[in-house]
Amino acid sequence: MESRVCFVCFKPEHAAVALRNSSGHLTLGTPGPHNRRAASVDRPILLIRRVPTIEAIAKGSTSDSSPNAAAGSGARSRSVRPEFTGSAAEYFRIWIVNLFFSVITLGIFSPWAKVRKKKYFYGNTRFDGDTFDYFGNPKAILKGRVIAVGVFILYAFASELWPFARFVFWGIALLLFPWVIVRALAFNARNSAFRGLRFDFLASAKDAAWIYIGKLAAAMLTFGLAFPWFMARQKAFVVSHHAFGTTDFQCELSAAKFFGIYFRGGLIVVAFSVPSVAMAIALANFESPVDISWLAWSLPLVFIYSGYIVANAYIQARTTNLLWTNTSGYGLSFVSSLKATRLIRLHLGNIVAAICSAGLLIPWAVIRTLRYRLENFAMIVEAEVVHEASPKLAGVGAAGQELGDVFNLDLGV
Repeated sequence: MESRVCFVCFKPEHAAVALRNSSGHLTLGTPGPHNRRAASVDRPILLIRRVPTIEAIAKGSTSDSSPNAAAGSGARSRSVRPEFTGSAAEYFRIWIVNLFFSVITLGIFSPWAKVRKKKYFYGNTRFDGDTFDYFGNPKAILKGRVIAVGVFILYAFASELWPFARFVFWGIALLLFPWVIVRALAFNARNSAFRGLRFDFLASAKDAAWIYIGKLAAAMLTFGLAFPWFMARQKAFVVSHHAFGTTDFQCELSAAKFFGIYFRGGLIVVAFSVPSVAMAIALANFESPVDISWLAWSLPLVFIYSGYIVANAYIQARTTNLLWTNTSGYGLSFVSSLKATRLIRLHLGNIVAAICSAGLLIPWAVIRTLRYRLENFAMIVEAEVVHEASPKLAGVGAAGQELGDVFNLDLGV
């Protein structure tokens, strides 16, 4: 049956319906005496369902299109792929302006730069006909950044005046680390939205402590041998505690498969490192009228770093595919089909381009990598689902996220 997507946002006393017609435009209708737009309701409910088109009704195909009926009648699943509509030239203008004002304001403009960047990427990522929204407040980010920088300065001065203070600082930081993780992920999720419905992050600091302290300590005590196991649990933790409104996501990852991926990544590094060490020894013993001692350490470093880039790209491709293949939501599943060889070529090309252009081609590198990732990602809609806004959604400060940025913590997946 031919159909269009219907979104319903309502409060108990009135309803507003937005229908996407065959020309792709949205038409609003508000029944009853109230005449408010759908975006003005206090608790929007987003109903993603199929409604019959006029052509289908004329043919007599007017079967029940409610979510329950669709799920019960074995409705066909459909694949939805994201599309990035931006360009490297557009992003370059944003990037260079952000860089200029961040430098001349000594970093004060950086929160506004961060929001401009996120809004650009969110607004140019089209998914099932609509784009994402970012509602982060630059002033909130600036406050969080001031706190983060203040903590860092306090740490630097205290460590110089009283060397033992660094151990006290790291002890306190270890206890606060789970809180920082949760606050950072919650801030980013609750300021991200799709079709007016915000995402959420539902973990507690206690949940994060079990992963980021308990399991990370186990990885360190095994001298890194358990690191793949930690990464599998960390990624599953982040995804499983995210939600779209009140719709939770589930993610179960195999630690054994992560071990295999990281083991092969390690072999790649070794394959590049062994020849580089042999080259260093040969160059050190080579007699030449010209001083080439600098080659004895520079060329091996180039080889080793190249091996790291190749291994990192391979691990990213394989773990990303594994992550999304094992992620699902109610009526939803995901697919990622990144090719390791393609991602390796992208990363190597990006680095060469950035070096040769003195960094000016970084926006081009970012856009081409993002576009490739999105082209190889898809969401499978298996059932029609009602997504409701979370009544517990509350504002979260940006201090956790900015602390993570200042201390270079990777808090995502």
